[in-house]
Amino acid sequence: MSDVVSSSVLVKICGLTRIDEAVGCVQLGADWIGLNFHPPSPRSILPELAAEIIAALPVRATPVGVFVDRPPAEVAAIADRIGLRVVQLHGREPIEDLSALRDWPVVRAFRIRSVEDWSSVAHFVERAEAIGHPLAGVLVDAYVPGLPGGTGLAIDRTLLDAAPPLPRMILAGGLTPENVAERVTWVRPWMVDVASGVESSPGRKDLEAVAALVRAVRSV
Repeated sequence: MSDVVSSSVLVKICGLTRIDEAVGCVQLGADWIGLNFHPPSPRSILPELAAEIIAALPVRATPVGVFVDRPPAEVAAIADRIGLRVVQLHGREPIEDLSALRDWPVVRAFRIRSVEDWSSVAHFVERAEAIGHPLAGVLVDAYVPGLPGGTGLAIDRTLLDAAPPLPRMILAGGLTPENVAERVTWVRPWMVDVASGVESSPGRKDLEAVAALVRAVRSV
């Protein structure tokens, strides 16, 4: 479970593809807006559109770029050019990438498929702190072979029960307006990350569902 307990769990809505929907999510209470730069994903967008979305966001929103196994120099160039405030690494990126991305807070995602995976997570967190670039967030997601995320599948509860204390845990995987309050109460994450759980179709956000999800999170 997370070792950081906030009075208000933060909300990240990920995989935005439209300016109006991104702005709407923030107006409804989302704290972070995730922009996907992984071309195989149906939620992937070009940096040019991402820049337009970022320019339209209210100042209080944090734009996050989601990358999967891209060279760190490429990630840094995109982040700098379009104004990303956080970089999320959602593949198998090595610890060395953090040094190349030292100018940005970095969230590292981990897909959990067994209890043994938690030792790898804890080791990565410790090494990041040791090299002077502690992670801005530790995102945990369900493991699905061949897919880095956005599957709509939840992490098995028995696996989450075995989680070590993690700084700024971000819970992802299968969260919806209907189940998020129960999961937040049980896991006590720092933030929840939702993509498919508030969509009408891949990449298109249902703002009524976003509003319901934010209300559910804030109700805990």
